[in-house]
Amino acid sequence: MSLNLEQSTENIADPLDLVEACLESAGWEHQRDEDAAIQCIAQSRWGEMGALFAARREPPALHFTLTLDLKPTAARQQAISKLVLMANERLWLGHFDYWIEDSVLLFRHTLPLLDRDEAEPGEIRAVLAAATDAVNMFVPAFNFVIWAGKSPEEAIDAALFETDGEA
Repeated sequence: MSLNLEQSTENIADPLDLVEACLESAGWEHQRDEDAAIQCIAQSRWGEMGALFAARREPPALHFTLTLDLKPTAARQQAISKLVLMANERLWLGHFDYWIEDSVLLFRHTLPLLDRDEAEPGEIRAVLAAATDAVNMFVPAFNFVIWAGKSPEEAIDAALFETDGEA
């Protein structure tokens, strides 16, 4: 059985038009470039972070990447890689990547657009929310590993610690 991913590209709407509308509605600063991409600024609890939506024709997809403003050291690469795996186990949508050669931490998600011209607005809003929630939740854990020398287990436990009641 073969899988046919071909789709006619005639009269296909630009999926980035809807992305722009969703970014405006969410209040994210953004700018469209000539390469079928939109660069934007994500507001998180830990500050502004650069993000990118890119459209692809073959196979049709809409890709989102958010770059975490962290600078892992070479000495902590193995610990960061383990923490990425541990964090990803807890995510329902999207995932973290650690590009060792570039020493960059990312949150990524791709929406396939087979047999349709664009994503649904709810899908785009879900990606924005998932990215923001993941960054808000796990940036402290990454910082604990990078700057405090904590183990991935200690870092994830500290980042996910929740109190009951009020003080």
